[in-house]
Amino acid sequence: MAKISISLPDELLNYIDQKVENRSALIESLLRQWQEKQQDKALAAACALVDELELGWESEFLFIKNN
Repeated sequence: MAKISISLPDELLNYIDQKVENRSALIESLLRQWQEKQQDKALAAACALVDELELGWESEFLFIKNN
């Protein structure tokens, strides 16, 4: 696993240290959440583009949904 180094103000580090036992785990968790959010946004944008193509999938969806 690669290592990175970040700099944070002392008051932020003190606050983090008061709230969690492992600041590295917190930062990793926050970055993973950000990554998932970015992927969700990209997927939503791709779905919107496909929807604009009006491929007729809506009628198939309605058929499946009603059966």
